[in-house]
Amino acid sequence: MSKISDIYLNPSTFVKMSRLRVLKIFNSYCRQINRVHVPQALETYFLELRYFMWHGCPIKSLLSSFYLENLVKLDMKCIKVEQLWNGCQPLVKLKEVDLSFSSLISCLDFSGSPDLKRLNLQYCEYLREISPSIQYLIKLDVLHLEGCCSLKGIPDCSGLNSLKELHLSWCSNLDMLPEMPCNIEVLWLDGTAIEELPLSTENLSRLQDLVLYGCKRLKSLPNSICKWKSLTTLDIDSCSKLNQLPNDIGALESLKDLHVGEDPIRDIPSSFIYLKNLDYLSLRGCKELTLSGFEFFPDNLRYLNLSDSGITELPEFPDGCLCSLIELDLSGTSLESIPASIINLSNLSDLVIRNCKRLKCLPKLQLRDIKAYGCTSLEVLPSLTFRLQNHIHAHFVNCFKLDQNIFEDIVEDALLNIKQVHYRTELCYPGSEIPKWFDFRSMGSFINVELPPNWFSNNFLGFALCVVTSDHPIDFEAKCSDCSIISWKCNFKSKDGHQCVRDKPWGSTLVYPNHVFVKSPILPFSLRELLCYENEVSFEFHLDSSSLKIEKCGVHLMFGEKTDGSSWVGEDEDVLSLANDHDNCEEKIEGDTQLIKISLGAMERLFHRDGGSISGGVRFHLRWRLPPWRWLIWLLRIRTANPARRRMSGRARIKLLLPGADCFERRSYLLPR
Repeated sequence: MSKISDIYLNPSTFVKMSRLRVLKIFNSYCRQINRVHVPQALETYFLELRYFMWHGCPIKSLLSSFYLENLVKLDMKCIKVEQLWNGCQPLVKLKEVDLSFSSLISCLDFSGSPDLKRLNLQYCEYLREISPSIQYLIKLDVLHLEGCCSLKGIPDCSGLNSLKELHLSWCSNLDMLPEMPCNIEVLWLDGTAIEELPLSTENLSRLQDLVLYGCKRLKSLPNSICKWKSLTTLDIDSCSKLNQLPNDIGALESLKDLHVGEDPIRDIPSSFIYLKNLDYLSLRGCKELTLSGFEFFPDNLRYLNLSDSGITELPEFPDGCLCSLIELDLSGTSLESIPASIINLSNLSDLVIRNCKRLKCLPKLQLRDIKAYGCTSLEVLPSLTFRLQNHIHAHFVNCFKLDQNIFEDIVEDALLNIKQVHYRTELCYPGSEIPKWFDFRSMGSFINVELPPNWFSNNFLGFALCVVTSDHPIDFEAKCSDCSIISWKCNFKSKDGHQCVRDKPWGSTLVYPNHVFVKSPILPFSLRELLCYENEVSFEFHLDSSSLKIEKCGVHLMFGEKTDGSSWVGEDEDVLSLANDHDNCEEKIEGDTQLIKISLGAMERLFHRDGGSISGGVRFHLRWRLPPWRWLIWLLRIRTANPARRRMSGRARIKLLLPGADCFERRSYLLPR
């Protein structure tokens, strides 16, 4: 009933459904809109009802309309009533209740539901109090009260020994926490008005996630923090009165993620070095922060966020320091330079320097991903080389002071590395010219490429594409309100005159005027499909913005090569290489049968050997790299120059002579034309 329009029920609709166990009425598009209308005197005999879901249920008194003693799960999100029932009700089988986003003023009495395990009252904005009966729900393991902005207090929870998760996020009027059970594992208190944590938190030895984001009145963390041996995530972002971290924070031996953003802390405790499992550290927006060195940062740290912090100078990176660091975010800082010793971060692959307006020079870098958006003072970049990983991203948006020759070198290094490792590349930088590395260039958004004869080989990776954008002469208001992305269309002409078109987006990269965009490799068709097309291809580029236009475009053919100089080939390419090598095969036409005799050298390229060598008199086992029918079809398709085959009608029969231990083994396959 989730997709139908409004329906109206008469009072006796459910009279004959006494054995109904599951009733679900909801709107999958908007859970707050109820489309099922019922009279208040609804007659029901649901003696066996187990699961009752009705989002936005209009019934004011649930018990007067339904028999609920066998109910196990109650889901009544978005109801508009203020009270579902009064007093204690014997719902002894009830295990889950979801009344989120409802208009309840006071919590129901659950003392008649001792087996209740999950209670969800999130975003009940008018809920002022929680029933004391909650203290006796000894099997309750999850309690959701987030977003209950009128809630000012919660009964003592210390006796709820089964409680694992307590969510109180954005209970903005909650200034006092209840006593906590010692087995709690997840405690979300973000956006509350608390000033301190209760004494019972000292015993939370199983606590794993503690979120205090946006607790603007919180003044300190308890001295017992060293007892939280299971804590893996600590979020104290935007706690504006928290001006220092506990000196013994290093005792949190399981801590993996630490968020300290926008706090007025000045330095890092020396015990930080003992956080041996720390993986992510965010000091984002810590305006008072100063760094005298990185000696207290643990070596296992992989992600460090210093964006929008108060640092004006980075200390040196000693050799061996932060040896596991993968990503460093310095966005929005007042740095003017980065020390050359950053090259000592042996595993650093991602550098983020968005909107570093005062940054003038970068040192020699070896990265996988660099984001330098809006570094308007950046002038010097001696060298940027790329690590051989699964992708390369380099974005220098609005870095107009950088030398254009640097970008030529970046493009060349990125695309040359594709010859060794087949990965993706996306580049963006200020400019008005197609890089010289591109063989085919054109003005405007359309380019037609006449490919050279026999251009397609077994190590073809795809096309590198490039576009240059510029402002379009329209009014300023449209230009300011427009943002755009690129899409491209590829058109191949087949040998029988048929045209095949592929139309795809460039990616999620936003487009800026007077910039060069490079993406590679693009393979619009599979290698098998490419064999069916003539040596002509065209690309057309589009922008979904009226304020920008494509000024120029370019295409380059990418061919791969392994690091040892051998060809980058896959299964299909092996077959293609064999079929184009006339020295590997001998063939002749016998009526409607084509006989192909394949040499031992060719066989080694088609098979993997499992022990022994392929030679006369030695028995060996072969494992097919491709099913025989698959690469035989390749042979038929490719060797079209033989006039005799062109005269073959109907279905073609191929006899394949395979080299065996002492002689050739004859196999015959009947293939479609």
